[in-house]
Amino acid sequence: MENRIIKAAREVFIDKGFAETSMSEIATVVGINRPALHYYFRTKDKMFQAVFGSIVSSVMPKVFDALTHREMGIAQRVEGIIDAYYTLFLENPRLPMFMLRELNRDSDLLIKTIQQFNVMDTARKALASVQDEMNEGKLKKVSLQFVFYNFYSLLTFPFLTKDISTKVFQKDDKDFLAMLSEWKQNIIAQMENLLEVR
Repeated sequence: MENRIIKAAREVFIDKGFAETSMSEIATVVGINRPALHYYFRTKDKMFQAVFGSIVSSVMPKVFDALTHREMGIAQRVEGIIDAYYTLFLENPRLPMFMLRELNRDSDLLIKTIQQFNVMDTARKALASVQDEMNEGKLKKVSLQFVFYNFYSLLTFPFLTKDISTKVFQKDDKDFLAMLSEWKQNIIAQMENLLEVR
């Protein structure tokens, strides 16, 4: 039942955002009454944390694993990270907009949720590993924040603008998937240019 609730809540939160989602609405989607829902999740914050935690825990281990595989080249590592996100985003196309909206709404709640899933420690270790490679001269010395901005803007923008871009360029879902494949190669090339020592 808890998994059913999280799955339903995930769909409603992604569709409407935290502020516009009610516990009653989630209970209705699950097919239970509100007191039964409260048995599993006392507050909307707790439910949101469970939903966001399930999203984070589904993708971040793959991301951190790719970041710390120092024996692999930049292209392979970036491709592994992109593939992990593309899988998640194609299953949940509105997820990037949800993340952007929630980051602006309450970044403290997101950080608190991430901390509960021990992601912050793993993230710091992964980033320290990348920084070590920069210090050792294996990667170009670039601000990690700059790397973050470059990668995530390239990764998410096609999903954030899918509705308008498909209309402007008269494309359909099949064309979007083909474009993503090409776009992935562009992201890899951009990150190689940013980080690879030549």
